[in-house]
Amino acid sequence: MFMDFSDLADTWLQARCFQSPSALHGWLTGYLAAGARLKPEAWIREALDYLELEEAPEESLSQALAKFYPNVLQSLAQEDMSYEPLLPSEEEADVDEQLDCLAQWSKGFLDGFGAAGNVSGQLPEDVTEVLRDLDAFTGATLEDPADPENEFLLQQIAEHARMAALTVFYSLNQMPTQSGQQLH
Repeated sequence: MFMDFSDLADTWLQARCFQSPSALHGWLTGYLAAGARLKPEAWIREALDYLELEEAPEESLSQALAKFYPNVLQSLAQEDMSYEPLLPSEEEADVDEQLDCLAQWSKGFLDGFGAAGNVSGQLPEDVTEVLRDLDAFTGATLEDPADPENEFLLQQIAEHARMAALTVFYSLNQMPTQSGQQLH
């Protein structure tokens, strides 16, 4: 499922959201990866609360949010592992802005994971490790904005974040098999 960052960013701007599309995408990814699910009305309330709106949402934002949840859940559950964090493209933003959105996505992921309240006891070691990595990504900055290696480093960090999300999702969600039995 494809969501266009640029279109969502325009909708967010018009609605005067205090969080970016990347942050909300990260929040929902972390929430779902923890194994929690929301009914549509509860999702809209959670999203609006996370976006810190001062006014009732405009119709365009409500419509975008209604599509947001099923898109994120479907992309996480795809067998082809095509899930991607929602970030601006290099045509839409420079590397510094893209990295900032990745940091917001990472913080959102951790916020959503914690908000799920669905995880108790000891987490698998691989999950704990990638959660630590995402925590480190929340403070990511460029040492030298002119460094030609920045684009490559951003791609590496974004891929690591993508795999972290999938690692947590597949570790903490029961996936149905062809025969209808549950795998863990």
